Amino acid sequence: MSVVTSTSLVLAGTVVIESIFGLSGVGSMLVDSINAHDFPVVQAIVLFTALIYVLVNMVVDLLYVALDPRIGY
Repeated sequence: MSVVTSTSLVLAGTVVIESIFGLSGVGSMLVDSINAHDFPVVQAIVLFTALIYVLVNMVVDLLYVALDPRIGY
């Protein structure tokens, strides 16, 4: 799977939800930036999304250890 495909899959949920509910947010900003060829903004949004994804996964892993004594690292 290419980087473009995986990035579009990660951000597709945000774009779809914002278009369905008429919200203005990161998804609409991403679409506007792509249409305007503003690539630094696109890179920043992708970096922000990846950072949030990594942090959420880290918090879930730490909660597993805290809540289940059978698990240890």
